[in-house]
Amino acid sequence: MTGIIVIYGLVVAWYIYSDILEKRTRKHRNYTQKCRPPALDAEDFVIDGRKAPISRTDIEEILDRRYPFFRGLAAEDRSRFLLRTERFMRDKVFIVKDDEAFREMPVLVSASAVHLTLGMRDYKLPFYRYIRIYPQEYFAGHGFRVLAGNVEDNTITVAWNHFLQGFHDPRDGSNVGLHEMSHALYIQKMVIDEDHAPTFGERYRALITECRTAFDAEMKGHIDLYSDYATTDMQEFWAESVELFFEKPGQLQLKYPAVFRAMKELLNQDPLNAEQPVLHHPRSFRQRMLRLSRAFFAGRVFGPGKAQRA
Repeated sequence: MTGIIVIYGLVVAWYIYSDILEKRTRKHRNYTQKCRPPALDAEDFVIDGRKAPISRTDIEEILDRRYPFFRGLAAEDRSRFLLRTERFMRDKVFIVKDDEAFREMPVLVSASAVHLTLGMRDYKLPFYRYIRIYPQEYFAGHGFRVLAGNVEDNTITVAWNHFLQGFHDPRDGSNVGLHEMSHALYIQKMVIDEDHAPTFGERYRALITECRTAFDAEMKGHIDLYSDYATTDMQEFWAESVELFFEKPGQLQLKYPAVFRAMKELLNQDPLNAEQPVLHHPRSFRQRMLRLSRAFFAGRVFGPGKAQRA
C-alpha cells in the first residue's frame, strides 16, 4: 500500500511539474511574440549554435586559452562549466559583423552567462534567443548613445573589444559580459519567470535591500568602490555589483559585507574560493525525481524497521 502511495505521489509531482513547465513555456512564447526580430544587414554573419562547427574539444581549448575563471576551476566545476557552455551555445543564434573570430565569439559569450549562473539550476536564459556581437562600440537603436553592450527584447548585444577587455584584466571590476548577462538574468527571472522563480525573487529582493544601503553610501561619497555609472539607477547598480562580486570579491566583502553575503546566497557561489566557487550543486527536478524513484525501487525509501499505518 505504501508503495502505491509513493508511486502515486511521484506521478502527481511529475504532472504538476509538467503543468508549471507548460505555463512557463507559454509565457515565454507570449513575450517572444512581442519582440521584433533582430534587423540584419549585408555585413552580418548568422551562426546557429546548433549547427556551429565547434566541438566540445574546441570549446575546452578556447576556454583554457581565453577564460581565466575556467582555468582555475577544480575538476567537477570545470566539467560542469564546459558542459553548460556547450549547451548554452547550442541554444542560441549569434549575429556577428565578421567571421574572423567566429569560433571564439559564441564560446566566450556563452561562457560569460555560465560564469554568472554556474551555481544555479536554470542557466540557459531561454527567453534570449539572439546574441549580437559588434566588433566595437555601437550606437543605440533609437538614440545617439554609444554603447559597449545592452539587452533589448530577446537579444543580448555586446561590443567584442570591450568584452575581451573584461577578461584581459579579470581583477579590474569591469566585465561587459557579466554586466549584460546580469541584466538578462534579472529580466529572465524577475519578469519572464516571475511566477516560477519564487526563491530567486526572494533572494534578489533581499540583495537589492542591501544594495540600496550601498547605493546611498556611494552617492554620499562615504565609500568609493562603484563607478559613477553604477549610481544611474538600481539596475545598473545590480549589474556592477555582479562585476565587483566576481572581479573584486575581497574589496566588496570588506566594504559592503551585506551585499557580498546576499550575492553569495543569490548566485550560490563564493568567488573567494576560485577552485570550487559553487557552494552546493543543485539538482534539477527531474534528477531529484529520478533519484527518489531509484531509491524507492531499491528498497531504500521504506526499509526495515519503518512503521507503516494500517
